[in-house]
Amino acid sequence: MADHEGQQLTPREMVRAHLYPALATISTLALVIGVVQLAPISQQARQFNACIESTADAQQVMLKRQNSPTAKTGRRSISDCYGL
Repeated sequence: MADHEGQQLTPREMVRAHLYPALATISTLALVIGVVQLAPISQQARQFNACIESTADAQQVMLKRQNSPTAKTGRRSISDCYGL
């Protein structure tokens, strides 16, 4: 450190001088790892939402062609996207 030139730092001063950068590095790494682990979950949710939207739209078109009252298509869309 510039203010301690030529002096030997005590263990306590060494800890105080390096604690903040070490904790900041650990915190940054934890944040990056968390974001990387959330990426596949985000991708799966995006695909699932697209599946539900396209399935619900297709069911609405089919119901309009049959001139039937609009039924609940949400449950059916979820079942189709889950493969049930």
